[in-house]
Amino acid sequence: MKRILWVSLIKFPELCKALNESVPSHCGWLHSSAEQLLKYDANISLGVIVYSYELKYECYHINGRTYYMIPSPSMGKVHKRQIEACRKAINDFKPDIIHIHGTEYSLAKAVTIANASSVPILVNIQGLATPYTRYADGMLSIKDQLFNFTPLDFYRGTFIWNAKCSFAKRAECEEFVLRHVNYVVGRTQWDYDHSLIINPHIQYFFMNETLRNSFYDDSKWCLENCCRHSIFVSNSGSPLKGAHQVLKALPIILKYYPDVVVKFCGSNVLCKDFKSMLHMQGYHLYLRRLVKKLKLEKHVLFLGTLSENEMKSEFLKANVYVLPSAIENSPNSLCEAQILGVPAIASYAGGIPDLVEHGKTGFLYRYEEFEMLAQIIIRVLETNNLETLSTQEREMAMNRHNRENNARRLSNVYNQILKNQ
Repeated sequence: MKRILWVSLIKFPELCKALNESVPSHCGWLHSSAEQLLKYDANISLGVIVYSYELKYECYHINGRTYYMIPSPSMGKVHKRQIEACRKAINDFKPDIIHIHGTEYSLAKAVTIANASSVPILVNIQGLATPYTRYADGMLSIKDQLFNFTPLDFYRGTFIWNAKCSFAKRAECEEFVLRHVNYVVGRTQWDYDHSLIINPHIQYFFMNETLRNSFYDDSKWCLENCCRHSIFVSNSGSPLKGAHQVLKALPIILKYYPDVVVKFCGSNVLCKDFKSMLHMQGYHLYLRRLVKKLKLEKHVLFLGTLSENEMKSEFLKANVYVLPSAIENSPNSLCEAQILGVPAIASYAGGIPDLVEHGKTGFLYRYEEFEMLAQIIIRVLETNNLETLSTQEREMAMNRHNRENNARRLSNVYNQILKNQ
């Protein structure tokens, strides 16, 4: 029996239910991967270390899995209490391999420090904070950064001009972890190259991502059933995600399609009630002012936080999906759009070119070229035959995100690491 101890930034649904907590909408990818792994390899006993903002260490045994709640006063700074709790979890579970999902937060560093018995650690690359740092402000001008701030920014320190500093702190944690491990699993040329720069001695394993379960059913995008002239953007939460670039492109698109509507997943920056406005950060204020400056109020909708099924519904209703990020590794939202066959446009950044073959499985443009983004959207909206593109997208994504293949690959990675010991 292989004993594998995962380190996760999120709680799995079954743990949330045991704690009487709501299941976070973004937890599906990791949970789906765990389910498939255990289904494929019955010889694995899985433990999971997760964050807890409570002051005490807790352990739960649920459905054959062991969950360790690690008291973590801060996601950015490692605390002695956190290290001691991680050491206690490692000593209790006695893992053959520790598998860290996400490298830039304190829990990953705490586990690495606590691993006194030198259990082999495998790190799963999601994003990489070190190269993300240079793009964290979304290329906003100094003026836009300095003149858009809210009371919440003063309380939390979430000023736009602090974005690079915040990522730099995460990068310090990430670099510590990567320099103290021997094994990395990633999925793009971009994360491979950057991982080697941080630690040229790591052994790198390639493995694709498993997506959320509901995206594997028979649902399929088709032009006849979508809302024509609608655009969906799955994240508007920070400058790095580039929602402002879509807003800048919108006036150009409106000259050709005056009925076009862009739906953003994220906080409603056009809210009018005082309480909601108090929860706005500086970037939200910037988006609000940009919408008003460009007179786009009738052409944008901010949908708030979406559940897995709500997100899937918005994908299927969209005429086109846009991922306008300044940097990404292999964004799951883009992959989910592709597996449904939604016509997708993404910035040529980070690992995205590994996911999109321009003109065949989507379209690419340079992040700063919002004019180019506008023209590609216009061409997609005017196209009445998108079946070939949609089919090619879907076939490619179904192969790339095949759950059984990915579970088999991860099991083989574990076996290979254990052979090296």
